[in-house]
Amino acid sequence: MTHTGTPSTTPLRERQWELVRAVVDRLTGTGEGAVLSWDLATVQLAGLATGLTALAASLGVFDTIVAGVGEYLDDQRREVAARRDRFMTLTPSVLAAFAEGDVLAVPVKGAVLGGSAGGTVWPDPSLRPMSDIDVLVPARYRSQAGALLARAGWTLHATDDHEDTFLAWGDGSVGRTDGESAAHNGRIELHPGWREFLHGYVVNGFDIEEYATRRADGQYRLDDAAFAVHVIGHLASTVVRAEVRAVNLIDVWFLHQRGLDWDAIDGVRERLDPRLVAPGLWLVDQVLPGLVPPEVLASEMGCLPGASALVGCPPQAVLRDPGPRTTTRWRLAHTSDRNERAAVLRQVARSARGRLSSGHSR
Repeated sequence: MTHTGTPSTTPLRERQWELVRAVVDRLTGTGEGAVLSWDLATVQLAGLATGLTALAASLGVFDTIVAGVGEYLDDQRREVAARRDRFMTLTPSVLAAFAEGDVLAVPVKGAVLGGSAGGTVWPDPSLRPMSDIDVLVPARYRSQAGALLARAGWTLHATDDHEDTFLAWGDGSVGRTDGESAAHNGRIELHPGWREFLHGYVVNGFDIEEYATRRADGQYRLDDAAFAVHVIGHLASTVVRAEVRAVNLIDVWFLHQRGLDWDAIDGVRERLDPRLVAPGLWLVDQVLPGLVPPEVLASEMGCLPGASALVGCPPQAVLRDPGPRTTTRWRLAHTSDRNERAAVLRQVARSARGRLSSGHSR
């Protein structure tokens, strides 16, 4: 039974789900590994929404006989690889700037998963799209870290409460809308602490300094367990927002393949807000059953505000769709106090005013 507050399943979400299933079947060696005979427009939309175009192409997921599809997949594999190469060149310079300024800064997400910060999680990192370099610094170092990036020659493009964005290339405008592009903005996103934005309110993660280790070159990295928890935590926040990009789910699979120490992970996750753990583990379990130890999943779900909202929720309903929004009931289900509920209602009211002012009344 589907929970009445569940976000809607849409044609785009359903196509993404088919793509995720086809990719997972091949990665795990289970299922029949369906070949998707989609027209070019569907390949473009679902591939960009999931971030899985290049990986899926390498796995033979798409029928390349369909007009334009084979050429597009070749193009996307080149663009994803070229963009990753640009970040491979940029990331060491960014981290060296922090080390020279003696600022604790840790790379997260694609900069580590795709190997541009040294090492790799994906077996073929040229297949993982990167949209930016994400760096976490303790909040008290935010100004100093930003000054180091500016001094190194990167341009401050935007700033708000949760990040400062610098540009290494590009002008910050919207780029290619039918796929990945190597020429699209080279962003460096500086985050003061680990904070995930949900529905008008913020949930804070762990203290970076507690889990960061300084290397011989003066640079810092999160330990393996904390890094894995951050990957799961980012995925969890997108489940709550119902805007999961499936590449973040595949990140967990490749972490699992490299080896997840659940005992060490437990030591980190048990101290976190369950909203930064349980929703991500729920989705992993839905798509990759058996990967998450049952006792870990049960423990986290038992502490989660809004756990009942996930019961009966089809996993495809939390995938990214730029059109349909989550329901008010869904957003409220994951709140833990009256301040968060008030923030949700303010966000809903702002959204409603925006639709009215743009001429949409539904």
